[in-house]
Amino acid sequence: MATFRTFAEVLTPDDPFLKRRQEKGFPAGFVLADVLRQTGGAYQTTAPMSGTFRACIRAVARLTSDDELHCIADLPEAPVSLENCRQLDPQTHIVMVCRLDVSPAETPRWRRIQPTGISPWPRGAPRILDMCQGARIEERVILPDGCRLLRMGPAAKLPA
Repeated sequence: MATFRTFAEVLTPDDPFLKRRQEKGFPAGFVLADVLRQTGGAYQTTAPMSGTFRACIRAVARLTSDDELHCIADLPEAPVSLENCRQLDPQTHIVMVCRLDVSPAETPRWRRIQPTGISPWPRGAPRILDMCQGARIEERVILPDGCRLLRMGPAAKLPA
């Protein structure tokens, strides 16, 4: 079954995106203290989801007949728990992650549906699910202004 989840992740100094941003003199990540200030101290926030990421969710929902994913695809943003950040220094930089995992058992469904003319992915997008290896599709919200990074890859090559 395809699963959608959100979480906050510590932005580590060796993150390639962080290095590029710092080289150019730009900040990267959310400062935990700023997020907590905006939420009134609640360890819960939201992450905006791009139209491209929501289109991926919608495609998976349509092809797996998952009503819950259909509802998620219609949301402009998703709730993100910050509970895993309780013990962190308030000056820690974090990113918000929205992740959709598709199991290897589900990916052959794309092959069966393709002849019907239903295109699961926006034109030009990677056809990651055609590989029948499962997939992980994630969007990392890097900055408060909505700067984000969309990643797609076979599930077999990604950590559990």
